[in-house]
Amino acid sequence: MQRAALPVIPLDPPLIQFDSIHVNAISDGSGIFIGTNTQVYWTTSGKSNSGLGEVSGENNYVVSNVNTVHDNDIIDAPYTKGDLVIGRV
Repeated sequence: MQRAALPVIPLDPPLIQFDSIHVNAISDGSGIFIGTNTQVYWTTSGKSNSGLGEVSGENNYVVSNVNTVHDNDIIDAPYTKGDLVIGRV
């Protein structure tokens, strides 16, 4: 005796509604999380060198500048807790 297949009932998609979100800058390893949540295996590491820094504002000029970055460290991004997970590439 064969059983009748149950009908497939499509689920309604989740409703996501934002009244207002303003993100002025996003960088590596960033995220926007709302409510109770957990980011599994959320890790980031990186390095940045800047010889000039930042020029911001209006009508700013940088003329004939010379910048030198002396980067003599041996390890650029040292191990931090959570970076190494066995079985993860």
